[in-house]
Amino acid sequence: MEALWIWRYALESRGSLNARTGRRVYEGALVRSGSGFGCLHPWPELGDPTLNDCLKDLGEGRCMRIVQRTLDCVSVDGRAREEGRSLFQGLKVPPSHATLPFFDEEAIEEAVSRGFTHVKVKCGRDLPKELAEVRRLICRGPELCWRLDFNETGEAGELIRLFKDWSVEEKGAVDFLEDPVPYRGGSWSKVREATGLALANDHDMENDLGDSEVIVVKPAVNQMPDDLSRVVVTSYLDHPLGQTFAAFEAAQGGVRKVSGLQTHGIFEKTIFSEELGPVQPDLQVPNGFGLGFGEILEKLPWVKLV
Repeated sequence: MEALWIWRYALESRGSLNARTGRRVYEGALVRSGSGFGCLHPWPELGDPTLNDCLKDLGEGRCMRIVQRTLDCVSVDGRAREEGRSLFQGLKVPPSHATLPFFDEEAIEEAVSRGFTHVKVKCGRDLPKELAEVRRLICRGPELCWRLDFNETGEAGELIRLFKDWSVEEKGAVDFLEDPVPYRGGSWSKVREATGLALANDHDMENDLGDSEVIVVKPAVNQMPDDLSRVVVTSYLDHPLGQTFAAFEAAQGGVRKVSGLQTHGIFEKTIFSEELGPVQPDLQVPNGFGLGFGEILEKLPWVKLV
């Protein structure tokens, strides 16, 4: 591989993004080699190495999975730019749900007004309060499909108790529970059987042997599986360049399930996010070759890594 160059960035969120983090500033790095670009955006709260450790691995061993996936992005993006074509040429990106780390009635109403049929909300800070609010909002708008992401913060007994009195209609509005509890020790199957709700496996998706109705794939860290019948693709809540790589992987794989590719709206606007347009079900693919953003990327103050 040619010389590696990096540009470190910081995204500022509009609020706390999940129950595992309270920070508002999220650092990552764009990576350049030859004609190609990629995004490196670790989440230490979710078990990733730190950004500095990732950059060290990028410059030396390149053993980390997240680093390898960044280089995969650089490679495929570079080929397309050299060939003078967009990676999205002839492909259809699946529609997205609205990602709402912080939700209330106003946020739900705005999502509906933008045309979203599915919403994904982050749970785990105060489960009884959060699920009571979801239940109330389901009654206000039963046509909306809900995806509840717990980031493994739930406890099987508490979840079973909290869903015990939900009606068939209320449960019918829930598309799935994502990572309600860790995928081990029998708790997963207990929640699934007791609640009757579909489960989505994100954190341990590669070891799922059919115990979940949905597999959540994040191309920033995951290879796309051969069987896409259960797959929902989401971004890694990363830079818009990483977001578009996730969209490309979903489109190239032919994923048709409503996915999670519209996440730039949870951060303050940047020159990159403005290229993706308004947050709506269908992604506005950036212009240009490869993953787009060509003129913006060329003007960045790149620093040589190796």
